[in-house]
Amino acid sequence: MRVLQPFPRSLRACLRGAVFVALLMPGTAAAQKAAPAPPAKAPKAPATAKPARPLPDSVLIRIGDREDVTVRRFRRAVGLLGGDPDSLTPTDRDRFLDLVLEQRLLAAHAVAAGLPWTAADSARYRSERDNTLLRAALADRLTALENKRRAAGQPDLDEQALGAAARESLMVELKPVYDEDLLRRIGSAFAELPQPDAKMSAAEQVKLLGRMPEVAAADTVRVLARSQLGEYRVSDLLQDYRRLSSIYRPRINDADGVRAMVQNALFERTLRNAAAAPALARRPEVAAVLADRVEFHSVNSYLQHAIMEKIPSDSLTLQRYHKAHKSDFDQPARTVLVTIMLGDSVAADSLARLFAMPGNAESLAFQAQRAGSNYTQVVTAASDSALYARTRAIGAGGVGGPDRIGGAFRVFKVLSVDPRTAQEFKAVRERVHQAWYEAEGERRVRALLDGLKRTAHVQRNDVALRAIVLSAPPHPR
Repeated sequence: MRVLQPFPRSLRACLRGAVFVALLMPGTAAAQKAAPAPPAKAPKAPATAKPARPLPDSVLIRIGDREDVTVRRFRRAVGLLGGDPDSLTPTDRDRFLDLVLEQRLLAAHAVAAGLPWTAADSARYRSERDNTLLRAALADRLTALENKRRAAGQPDLDEQALGAAARESLMVELKPVYDEDLLRRIGSAFAELPQPDAKMSAAEQVKLLGRMPEVAAADTVRVLARSQLGEYRVSDLLQDYRRLSSIYRPRINDADGVRAMVQNALFERTLRNAAAAPALARRPEVAAVLADRVEFHSVNSYLQHAIMEKIPSDSLTLQRYHKAHKSDFDQPARTVLVTIMLGDSVAADSLARLFAMPGNAESLAFQAQRAGSNYTQVVTAASDSALYARTRAIGAGGVGGPDRIGGAFRVFKVLSVDPRTAQEFKAVRERVHQAWYEAEGERRVRALLDGLKRTAHVQRNDVALRAIVLSAPPHPR
């Protein structure tokens, strides 16, 4: 099986754009119906276009008979793309409009193609759909509670306090019955977990945070709480705790800590039950978000299957590309240093004198590397032009510093000054492969987009387009 390659940067930007434009256009075919799998192939447009009717002032362009790019949506798209919708020149307007058009044409083409999704896209969509429905269910419950509080004349709460109030309100409804003795035993097991301290390394702290409490096997099947949602057992609690990231796991010291975990789990169960209701996914605002994700993964999978997987990557192809762009893979001119940062100037002065003696810096760097540290630094004009110029001037064998860098002092020795050097294909094969993949992928997608634009029926509203640009060029700042 061929390993799926990451998309080139240009294609990733195109996909990101397609997502937000879909969100801005709920009238599109994808926004009318969300589905957990790639939609069926859409019918083709009729060969002869209907006579164009004048577009309303709010519409900038109409793509075929299926989609309008309105002024409001275009202005939002410009903002999301990093532009200023209030300072558009005619050139800026046309550039952004062309990008939006390309995104919408690509999305429609990918959805109509109906290619199967990649396994990665399918898995990501399932996760996104689950999260979207859970957020919608949570929003419903928080809104209902907020409305109830306002009707009773109670003050509004911030998001965190409102969430806690929603959980407490649910517990009043559910009336869970707890096994208090079991709560105490499980709370004690959690309290006995060792805790990290500042003296430990980061790895040791993470390892401790990942520990699970030691619970008797007989207790794991016992019921901690009973409610209208059914039984909640110790095994459920341990499973929920294990699923939490070790960094964000709550510190549980007693029965009340276990009780809070149980209440959180019951709250989540309630939300998941609400999220499973078919009516929630059919609500327009929820369906539009799900349709956006369907469209995104349809485009992503289409590009992977129809374009990226078809790019040849055999040695002969890569060697040809390397030969045609050989200088792109040269090792740049560089200096190689041993660099140490110290906390005080006296130690830094001593180290600088030590580095001046032949072999000391190299020996220190070698010992550090064996111990898992790296004191060797490669500097180029692109990475740090000032340091590169300085180290070239010092020359191989020279020592620099101490330099005050913030609250520390830097000392370095220049090990070598290397000129720009051509690289053989074997040494840079992976870089050649990535560069070829990006360049050829971008070329093929560009050819696809150009073809889609040539065959698309796009109706422009020139009056509305003129109205969204500045009447005069902006003053230079």
